[in-house]
Amino acid sequence: MTTLTRPVSANERIHMLDVIRGFALLGILLMNIEFFQRPLTAMMFGFDNSLTGIDRSVGWIVFTFVQGKFYTMFSLLFGIGFVIFYDRAKQHHDSPRWLFFRRLLILGLFGFVHIAYIWGGDILLTYAIVGLLLLFFINSSAARLWKWGVAFFLLPVLMFWLGAVSLHFAMQSPEFAQGVMADQEQMQQTANAVIASAEQAYATGSYADVLQARQAELMMIYGGGGAIFFLPTILGIFLIGASFARNGIFTSFDKRPTAYKQLLRWGLILGLPSALYVGFYGTDVEMMIPTLESALGYTIMQIANFGLCFAYMAIIALAMRGAYRAKREHWLQNLAPAGRMALTNYLTHSIVFTTLFYGYGLSLYGEYGRATATAMAIVLWLLQIPFSKWWLSRFKYGPCEWLWRCATYGKFFAFK
Repeated sequence: MTTLTRPVSANERIHMLDVIRGFALLGILLMNIEFFQRPLTAMMFGFDNSLTGIDRSVGWIVFTFVQGKFYTMFSLLFGIGFVIFYDRAKQHHDSPRWLFFRRLLILGLFGFVHIAYIWGGDILLTYAIVGLLLLFFINSSAARLWKWGVAFFLLPVLMFWLGAVSLHFAMQSPEFAQGVMADQEQMQQTANAVIASAEQAYATGSYADVLQARQAELMMIYGGGGAIFFLPTILGIFLIGASFARNGIFTSFDKRPTAYKQLLRWGLILGLPSALYVGFYGTDVEMMIPTLESALGYTIMQIANFGLCFAYMAIIALAMRGAYRAKREHWLQNLAPAGRMALTNYLTHSIVFTTLFYGYGLSLYGEYGRATATAMAIVLWLLQIPFSKWWLSRFKYGPCEWLWRCATYGKFFAFK
C-alpha cells in the first residue's frame, strides 16, 4: 500500500455527475433566491401566500417542482461522491478514513464561514456533520446502504406521525387543547418577532445587525427541534446515494442501463402527483405543530421530493447515455464545468445576492418581486456556465475546490 496522496484528475472525473451537479446548482439557486429577500424563519410557515400575479405563479412553480427536490439531488450526489472518494482513497492512501475525515473537516470550515458570516441558509456545515456518520457504513453493500438509507429517511416521517397522532388524542381534553393552542400562539408570536427583526436588519441594518439577526434566526430554526427531523433525512439520502454508487448508477453509462428508466418511471408516478398535491393543497399547512393534516402534508412532500429528484436525474442520465452510445456530444455537457466548480459557484450565489440585497451592500432588499428575483437567479446561473468553462480552460480547479483539495491532502497542488 502506497502513501501517495492526490486528488482526482480531470480524466478520472465522472462526467455525468458533473453535469447533474451543474443542473442542481440551478435548482438550489431557484429555491434559495426567495430567502435572499426573505428571512429563513419564514420557511417555517411554508408558501408565501402574500404573493400575487406573476410573482405568485413563479413562487408556486418553485414551491411545487423545485423546493426540496434539489437539496435531495445534492445530497444524493454527496452520497455518491463519498463512495467514489473513499474507494479511490483506499488505492492511494494508508488511512482513507482519516483522509475522508479531513475532507469533511475542511468542508465544515467552509460551511461555518458561510453560515456565520455570509448567509444563514448554508448546507455545507450540515453535510460535513452528517457526513461523519457515513464512516460507519464504509464497508456496507449496496443493499445494506439502501435499507439503512430508507430507514433513516422514514424515521422523521414516523416521528412526525407519532407526534401528530399523540397530539390528536391528547387534544380531546379541553384543558390540554387550550394549553396547546396557547403554546402555538406563543411560538407564532416569537417566530413573527424574529422575522420582523430580521427583515429590518437585512433591509437597512449594518453588517453587525445582520450577524445578530442571522444568529437569532438560526437559533429559532435549529433550536426549535428542526435538526431532529432534518439530520436523519440528510443521512438517509446520503446512504441511498452511496447505494447508487455501489451499483454503478449515475457513475457509469454501461452498468444497470435499465435503472434510469425505472427511476424515471417511478419518479414520475410517485413524484408528480405528490408534488401537485402539495402545490394545490399544501401551501397553507401548519408545520409548527404536528397535526394529522401537517403529518400527511409532510409525508407527501417527502415523496414528492424524492420522486421528482429521481425523475430529473434520470432524464439527464438517459440523455447523456443516449449521446454517449451515439458517440456524439449533448448540449447538457455544457453544464459539466459548472458542476466541477460547484462549491465555488454555490458560495458565489450567496456572496452576489447578499451584496445586492442586504443593507450593508446595495440595499436592494425587497425592491424586486419574486419573478424578477428568480430571473436574476437564472441569469447568474447562465453566466456561471461559460465562466466556469473559461476558468477551467486556464486553471485546474475552481478557487474553493483548489483550497479544499490542498487542505484535504496537506500539500499544494498546481493551480494552473
